[in-house]
Amino acid sequence: MEIYTPTACVVTILYIFATSSAQGICHHDRGNQKVGFSGRMEGHHHLHRCGNVSYKISGSSCCNDNITLGLSQLVADCCGSVAYNPLNEICCSGRILTQSSTNVKCCGKGMYVTTTHVCCGGNNILQRKENHACCGKEMFDVTTHCCCANPELEVKPKNEACCPKATDEGKFQQVSPHTRTIPKNSDLDQCGTETYNPREQICCSGKPHKKESSLTKCCGVDAYTLSDDNVLCCNGILHINVPEHSECVGGVIYSPENTTCQMLTRPRLGEHCCGRQTFNPHTHICCNGHSHSKKNGKFCCGSEVYDHRKKFLRCCSGHLYNLTHLHEKAECCGNLLLQYNNNQTCCSSATNSIIYETKPNHHCCGHYYYNTSLWSCCAEHLKPTPKPNSSPAEYRLKPLMDLIPEMCKETVFFGKVESVALKNDQRHVVLKVVGQVDVKSEKVIKDPWLHVSLDHCSSPATENNMTYLWEQNHNGKYKLLSHPVDLTSDIHMFYFVCYQKKG
Repeated sequence: MEIYTPTACVVTILYIFATSSAQGICHHDRGNQKVGFSGRMEGHHHLHRCGNVSYKISGSSCCNDNITLGLSQLVADCCGSVAYNPLNEICCSGRILTQSSTNVKCCGKGMYVTTTHVCCGGNNILQRKENHACCGKEMFDVTTHCCCANPELEVKPKNEACCPKATDEGKFQQVSPHTRTIPKNSDLDQCGTETYNPREQICCSGKPHKKESSLTKCCGVDAYTLSDDNVLCCNGILHINVPEHSECVGGVIYSPENTTCQMLTRPRLGEHCCGRQTFNPHTHICCNGHSHSKKNGKFCCGSEVYDHRKKFLRCCSGHLYNLTHLHEKAECCGNLLLQYNNNQTCCSSATNSIIYETKPNHHCCGHYYYNTSLWSCCAEHLKPTPKPNSSPAEYRLKPLMDLIPEMCKETVFFGKVESVALKNDQRHVVLKVVGQVDVKSEKVIKDPWLHVSLDHCSSPATENNMTYLWEQNHNGKYKLLSHPVDLTSDIHMFYFVCYQKKG
């Protein structure tokens, strides 16, 4: 047990640390790599190989040994040898087209909106009509005609002998002939106890599903497409036919009709392991599997220790940058450095931070960069229903250590989300205050329970039982600042640096 009592402010922070040495086997986490790309993982600074060139998947993509710069492989897909953003674009026969709607599919080299048009014969786009179906490259009225194969497909009056009988009309379905390439064994992967083809399927918690498009995602053991209507993924459970305005908030589905409560479980954070060995966190610090004495430094950047007091050094998620040669201000975006006035936008979530080339009418939704004419965003969740008058998120959350030293001068506190409710577009959060930073005695929060209201859609997502850094503005409003933090390490480091700067 350690108690921190800074003389510059009246605040007592209580933390409980593990004092006994951890025993047993220490394991390594393995990061996931998006399938469909030709890049191979190297071991140095999270680099991948694309042909004979090294690249970072956080800022580039590799397709058929060709690198596409400025588009992260984490959100891209391949169209031949070029990467594209499937959120706003579609690949049709090797051509990258800008989507006009979220309900588009390819028809030959062109695209069509599935709600208003149909694709006949594989490359002929026709307007959708009631009681009409395709017959080869043309359409016909199913109430007066039929489609016959004699042997070519052609439209005939319903009384022709080649027409299906009345009892078979409901079974009639045109099947377009196509050839399917049998995947090689090298293209197959393991999904649970089954083998699957990652180019045509997606593996969701050990269960393979057909990959309908590049927007197919997992929700627990089920798969869905981001452009699906009335579908909602909430805490790993896929809900179908939910009302249009339903929201998943804190593991609870809020809809105009009813509310379904779900239990929220989250695994506890890791043991005191350093690589395959245990270490004493009081005397040593673990940096990417390498144990270092705290006498050599207090902070990790990748596998090394560095002196955080040197202002010209900036550590961005394990990559150390020297800022002395930069003329413009810069900040971290994941493990990349985002330079101001460089026509770049950083979109980040708790899982990814990605730099995009800035485009008009595009906004961030978590780590996605979406076209506002195709999508809308609510609490870091994309919806295929654009809302022209909606206001995008005004700021993005950052890792806790990226907020130092600026936040050391502000009135901030650590608050744990105990429960969340949604009412009238407002997210009502019950917070348990676990510590304050740089506060005067008269501003100490005496009641550890706070009731905070946020504009739901324009505010970042929050999770129950997770702790975040919050700021109290002069008007009494509260603002969420950081991604979820680790109570046993992140907060300790945050207090250590802030109070050390205060002298």
